[in-house]
Amino acid sequence: MVKPEEIWRYREEIHRLARQLCRHKEDAEDVAQATLLKAVQHLNEFRGEASVRTWLHRIATNECRMLRRRQTEVSLEQLLETFATEEGTEPFELPAEVPNPEEIAEEAEMRRLVLQALENLPERYRTVLLLKDGEGMKEREIAQAMGLSLLAVKALLHRARKALREELLKYLGTKPQKKKSRHRAT
Repeated sequence: MVKPEEIWRYREEIHRLARQLCRHKEDAEDVAQATLLKAVQHLNEFRGEASVRTWLHRIATNECRMLRRRQTEVSLEQLLETFATEEGTEPFELPAEVPNPEEIAEEAEMRRLVLQALENLPERYRTVLLLKDGEGMKEREIAQAMGLSLLAVKALLHRARKALREELLKYLGTKPQKKKSRHRAT
């Protein structure tokens, strides 16, 4: 039996995930609170088939999806405001030690392009990338959190990374290079 204290251990992680998935700070707060409340209310329904962390991630992901269905427009500015660091407390910024102002400008532009490319991805792609790369979840945990098979998550992650790369190439003004075949025509 899971105790409420175990749920609260993941409070910051759920808030961080909600901020990354929902994009709006206020919506993220609502989703995080709804996630924790639902988890506590439904403790007796937790079957232990997944970890508590995975269960909470699934609830948060579903809460965000339901919220998105009710909304229509989200701005890039709000995404940039709410995209958090791994610690989940500060806006995503470059480290102060970067010595070269030109490098700082290039990294800031690249960060802006990546966030803009993420904004243009379908929700499922954005979600799987944030869970894998943003939250550091294992593919098996993502599968449980999203209600998909492991194979489906691997395929989705592959397609999401490919779509992100294609979006970035659009912004950078370059065309994707075709891979050369290893087999020679005879």
